[in-house]
Amino acid sequence: MKATGLDGTYIDYFNAVHGFGIRVLEDRCLVVIQIEDGELFGPVHQIPVQFETVPSHVRSIVDDHVLNYPASDLLDVLTGKKSFQEALDSQTDPSGKPGEWLKSAL
Repeated sequence: MKATGLDGTYIDYFNAVHGFGIRVLEDRCLVVIQIEDGELFGPVHQIPVQFETVPSHVRSIVDDHVLNYPASDLLDVLTGKKSFQEALDSQTDPSGKPGEWLKSAL
């Protein structure tokens, strides 16, 4: 699922069932893991992401997202083929409310 942060500075590509995903900002991304008391964040990776150098769990999370959401623009954003702004402009949160996916996942 793709959702924009309430302040519009990031996009979360998140698997609400498993509680993890990738948060994308203007020029970087990081792993997000949903926990009982909030969120945990992994190290920052610069965009474009060099997949051969990132940890295997990052690649696995991206692969999982693409498998579950084949029409997602996540790979295009991470590789720099699509800009952050273009991804932000094409926001497709089914609830129509930024950040709503996270509330429903809790």
